[in-house]
Amino acid sequence: MPTRVFTRSVGMRLAIVGTARLQARNLDHGLGNRSIDILARVQSARAKGYVREFNTGLAPWRREPAVREFIHRTRNELGIAA
Repeated sequence: MPTRVFTRSVGMRLAIVGTARLQARNLDHGLGNRSIDILARVQSARAKGYVREFNTGLAPWRREPAVREFIHRTRNELGIAA
C-alpha cells in the first residue's frame, strides 16, 4: 500500500504490527516511530488508539531512553498522553 494514498491505514498497520512484536517481548520501537511519522499527517481517533495500545505494550521497557523518546514523541506530535 502506498503511504501517500493510504496514510492512515499504513500508520495503523505499523502500530498494530509493533504491538504484536511487543507482546512477543520484542522491543521494536522503529515501527512505532514510523507510525508516528505517518500518523502525524492525519487526524484519526482510531489510529491514535492503536498508538496508545503500542504505548501500553512498552511498559516493560519504560526506562529505556528510546522508549522515553518515543512516548515523548507521541505526546508532542500526536497529542497522546502516556
